[in-house]
Amino acid sequence: MDEYWNHKNKKEITRETIIGLGENSFKKNYYSELQTKLLDLERINSRTRALIATIPDILLISNGEGQITPLNPSLNTGSYALLEIMRSQILMADLKQVINLVMRTRVLSDYYFSMTFKDSLHYFEVRVQISSFDEVLIMIRDMTERVIMEKKLRDLVDKDTLTHIANRRFFEAELEQLNNREIKNLTILLLDIDGLKFVNDTLGHLLGDQVIVSASQVIGRCFQALGIVSRIGGDEFGVIVKNQPSDIIESALEKMNSHLKCLNELPDATFKISLSYGYSYHPCGLVNTNFLFQEADNNMYQNKLLKESSTRNNLVKTLMKALEAKDYVTEGHTSRMDTLATLIGQALRLPQNVMDRIQLLTKFHDIGKVGIPDSILKKPSALTPDEWKVMKTHCAIGERIANESSELKDISHLILKHQEKWDGTGYPLGLAGEDIPIECRVLSIVDSYDAMTNDRPYRGALSPETAINEIVSCAGSQFDPGMVKIFCKVIEQHLRPQQ
Repeated sequence: MDEYWNHKNKKEITRETIIGLGENSFKKNYYSELQTKLLDLERINSRTRALIATIPDILLISNGEGQITPLNPSLNTGSYALLEIMRSQILMADLKQVINLVMRTRVLSDYYFSMTFKDSLHYFEVRVQISSFDEVLIMIRDMTERVIMEKKLRDLVDKDTLTHIANRRFFEAELEQLNNREIKNLTILLLDIDGLKFVNDTLGHLLGDQVIVSASQVIGRCFQALGIVSRIGGDEFGVIVKNQPSDIIESALEKMNSHLKCLNELPDATFKISLSYGYSYHPCGLVNTNFLFQEADNNMYQNKLLKESSTRNNLVKTLMKALEAKDYVTEGHTSRMDTLATLIGQALRLPQNVMDRIQLLTKFHDIGKVGIPDSILKKPSALTPDEWKVMKTHCAIGERIANESSELKDISHLILKHQEKWDGTGYPLGLAGEDIPIECRVLSIVDSYDAMTNDRPYRGALSPETAINEIVSCAGSQFDPGMVKIFCKVIEQHLRPQQ
């Protein structure tokens, strides 16, 4: 062998010298078959080099000892990426683990990674194959353009083009995935922009789109970190929140209202944005997302009835004017009750949907009095037993009226029960204790207080102190005793600035 290499230094080794052609050949043997094989090998080798040169991917090769070297170091488009990859100790360590796995299993393996270079994030796919000589070929393909295109296509499918948040298709797909599963702490929140049609019709759709974008940004700022925020209609948004208790939702809604207030107070605010909202909370167990969605939708429209900027609020205004015109509701009665009821609800930390029902109940609890004769309603003296029987029917009449209105249907049962007493002596059902809805227990106190402190056909107004003492004396009989304690604290704070 030494003699061969010494001879190699003196004479050039060529194909001819190997197979015995030419005067410088070692052996004068003529092997035509060997010559053909060598030509084939040269052709294959040339093709291989050409293929490697044209492949845009980064090629690495590893021997059995785990040493990794570039196979196409002359690569132009990927040379910078190759340099960064070879410099990355973490990435090279990961590649060696993949190589070891391939060496053990003799199975093709895929690996994906991303890294930043040239001030942008790049995505790579790695394919590893072992040869029969225990050499491992590593092909690294830059998938950045493909990944970006896939993301763009996914955005077109799943995102709203105006607001760039999830669209209705994505929202419904998520609900379908959650349906009929055992889930804890699931909330579906629906929100609607009040008066958007008015903006579109009067100020133009361009401003309407700006309102939609601004609303989506406020909602996203408060809920994007909690769950999935979607635009599910022209002026409607939906939020799916998992693994969060209901008090977190209430806090996020308070934060949202604060953001809206700040936004509306800006000097260049052409239109003040108002959002109606309602949510449904599922604490645990098998979930029915269709039911949750419907409950959230009902709560949202209930909230919308109370918004001045909502067209649905026109129903509230129309009915209230009709009641006031017939003296069934005295002027200022409902607004004073609303204020006190809201203060009590806040002290009790009641959720927003319950607060909305209380506010609607303060306005419409006596709507059934439209069916009571004026001779009874306006009688300046005490009612007879027969007249009381007629008067007591206003609860059932009010329930029937509310049931005929899709907007008031959700509080119809509360209108029926608003005259129940804590000890069970009320009417029409004789409910007692906590069987009486909390909305009715709050209303009972604020209604009695306001009635006592304002003039009535049969007597003059009592002082606030007298009215408070009367309510305290009826705690445990007419009123919820725990609610009376809350009321006393609230009314003391409420009256303090007025004294």
